[in-house]
Amino acid sequence: MTPIRISIVTETYVPDVNGVANSLRHLISSLDSKRYRVQIIRTTPKKNWLPEEEEIWTSGITIPMYPDLQIGLPAKNKISSAWQQFQPDLIFIATEGPLGYSALKEAQRRTLPVLSAFHTNFHRYSSYYGFGWIKNLTLNWLRRFHNKTLATLVPSRESADFLRQSDFLNVHVLPHGVDCELFHPKRRSIQLRQQWGITPEQPVALYVGRIAAEKNIPQVISSFRQCQQQHPDLRLVMVGDGPMRDELEQQNPDIVFAGVKTGEALARHYASSDCFVFASLTETFGLVTLEAMASGLPVVAYDLAAASQFIRNGENGYLAPGEDTDNFTQAFQQLLNLDLSEAGKTARTHAEQASWSAVADLFDHHVKQALYCEPVTVSAKIQTMV
Repeated sequence: MTPIRISIVTETYVPDVNGVANSLRHLISSLDSKRYRVQIIRTTPKKNWLPEEEEIWTSGITIPMYPDLQIGLPAKNKISSAWQQFQPDLIFIATEGPLGYSALKEAQRRTLPVLSAFHTNFHRYSSYYGFGWIKNLTLNWLRRFHNKTLATLVPSRESADFLRQSDFLNVHVLPHGVDCELFHPKRRSIQLRQQWGITPEQPVALYVGRIAAEKNIPQVISSFRQCQQQHPDLRLVMVGDGPMRDELEQQNPDIVFAGVKTGEALARHYASSDCFVFASLTETFGLVTLEAMASGLPVVAYDLAAASQFIRNGENGYLAPGEDTDNFTQAFQQLLNLDLSEAGKTARTHAEQASWSAVADLFDHHVKQALYCEPVTVSAKIQTMV
């Protein structure tokens, strides 16, 4: 069988540390190498990186307030040259910046089929940085972009429903998976907890992600402080970096700010904690929710994205309805009243259903639909995810 040649265009990819880059890498590595040949067109990485696939690097500029991320600049000539050599059968545009737009225009010129992904709620982010007035403009631009592709793949039902209600066409759920071998309760480390200054008996709540306004960090800390009134031994560990970190670290000397962690170090931080707290209202999925569950942590989160799909109240965590701050604090308090160890075991069991191989199978169906007009079918093992 001649392999399908797919060119993936993205502004972010590993070694960048974010959900889009990590999820894209897992998806690519899970595709059947006998059935797919992959080319990646991406911005030049800022860190040392040895490509695992065929990569074409393009120019980018740093995103304000996101020093580790870039916006890819238009790259019509480089894309055209890369495709002339690679001869792709299908284009997958993973991000909607200028680089992605260049790819879309070139694909249209070459009459190549295009799938696109919607990973980040840019239109919601704007409200957290005083630019709420551009929300509708951003959403309109995204709609025009995605509606020029054959289908838009989004990671959660909630995101799919929102886009459909906003007149996006041909929206389908392609959920993220989780690496259940890397993120595993067996990586719990007494030594790491000692480094945090925490005794074996103390409950530890963990947050992983950017320490930035759009992640609703003030809610995490406020709810933590209120829960401490009933659970004075409760501690909070925050993994990540961002514009709010320095100020919050000065204001909260008892909170452990661990910085950015990846790979096994990140997995140890998950497994060495006792529960996961995530108050973001801007996620299209929230991969950290699944990583925490795979690590054996029950989760408190708003009833959105991945949490909405995988959290069951009283079993593996608690969901806060709506966007009310009191609801979130109440859900956090309910979580702490559970047997965290038993709830964590249940969380692990549920996370094991979300394999990357199942996600890759579904992606394969969407590719066949785009190339051969075959119907998209969902296997039994992924039905619970979509």
